[in-house]
Amino acid sequence: MRKWVVLAVVVLAVAAVWPVVVGKQVEGTVAGMHEAQLGEVHLRHEMLEYERGYLGASGRSRLTLEDADGRFEIPLVHEVRHGLLGARGDSFVDLDTLAAPADSLIGHLLRSLDLQVHSRSGIGGGVTTRVAFDDLRMDLMSVPEVAEQAAAVDGPVWLDLAAGQGRFAWSAEQILVSLDLPELRLSDDEFTWDARDARYATVFEADADGVFGRLPDYEGGLAASVVELREGEATRLRVERPRLDAFQQTNNDRMDSRVRLQIDHARMDDGAGDALTLTALDLQAGILRWDRPSLLRLIGELESMEARGIEGEQRNALIGSAMIDALGGMIEHRPAIELKASLNEEPPRQFALDAELGLHGTQQTFATRPLETLRLDSELRLGLEWVAEFDAAYPDIDLDAQLHALAADGWVRRDAEAGYWHGTLAMADGRVRVNDVDRTAMLLAMLFAFSGGMF
Repeated sequence: MRKWVVLAVVVLAVAAVWPVVVGKQVEGTVAGMHEAQLGEVHLRHEMLEYERGYLGASGRSRLTLEDADGRFEIPLVHEVRHGLLGARGDSFVDLDTLAAPADSLIGHLLRSLDLQVHSRSGIGGGVTTRVAFDDLRMDLMSVPEVAEQAAAVDGPVWLDLAAGQGRFAWSAEQILVSLDLPELRLSDDEFTWDARDARYATVFEADADGVFGRLPDYEGGLAASVVELREGEATRLRVERPRLDAFQQTNNDRMDSRVRLQIDHARMDDGAGDALTLTALDLQAGILRWDRPSLLRLIGELESMEARGIEGEQRNALIGSAMIDALGGMIEHRPAIELKASLNEEPPRQFALDAELGLHGTQQTFATRPLETLRLDSELRLGLEWVAEFDAAYPDIDLDAQLHALAADGWVRRDAEAGYWHGTLAMADGRVRVNDVDRTAMLLAMLFAFSGGMF
């Protein structure tokens, strides 16, 4: 019996002390300064006041966003409730001390949106915040900042937002930002732009030192189910399932970045009876094997020029020198820019481009014979049916006739059996080859001719 009494006393003692433990843990998590440099945006959250009680706490904080265009501060008020595994809190924008001018768009939105902010902080640290808002309908021309910039617009421009939510999660390793908008619409008396089921999400990763730096690793995306542009009752543009994905990764100072745009189906109508339809659109761009320290030095030098107010020819010379130094510092990593584009999956209706431009060699070669360090590999395909559809939509261009003229000189080739036009362009060791034929001399002659004796 005595054992049970002792156990009960211990449990009661722990239960009595536990809110104090949780409160202290949470205070240590949220009361400190949290900041990160996400690209060009400096993000900082600091607690200005924090009063911890037995079962809860209250506080005031400031969220600051700063970039080259200026600084914006959002004052927040918090009410925190201590729980078994952490704490939950409700927050709201302190409109009484909000510094954003009432005539600015951001100030107008913060005052008009009925934001419901709920946060959670666990025992292990980190904060997760969810922001919800109700439907909003606003005449943007009633905002002085917008009206001043769009003085030529006659009449109201309506912004309609369906009730949505966002999420912000912060820990020592990651920062997550997401936003869900069931519908976003801009409209006036003539046009309506509408996006449905829009979603944005990005995760930023801290580097090995736990710092969110100028070039943070990240993975993010933006998507929607449908985007439409309507003129009256007529649909001028309809895009189905657009998706934009991007990521950046660093491994042993090697940095790779990629961005990709995909669209299932798109239709453009000019209102004159002509329409261009695209399916399976896929655009990809990549920066591969770039040296992160060299890029950071380049960014620092460009910012130094801006701070010193250097202008004119001296500025152009310094920028050129800084870029040459940066490329020279990373040339041994074989840096490259990659571009891929395709639409329509069937070869007769396909447009496809695959190209990679990079540097190969040494810093000495780049400084003395830069053209020999350039490497280009590219291939272009144009489906015969796609060319016909393009000419039907834009008859003034007559792309098919232009391609036949290029084919007569060997610049492109027509493969009737495969159903497309195609051509390759490559450059290595200072030589240029088109469809595996050396065209260096001809291209140099054309360059001298177009330059008008500049060289």
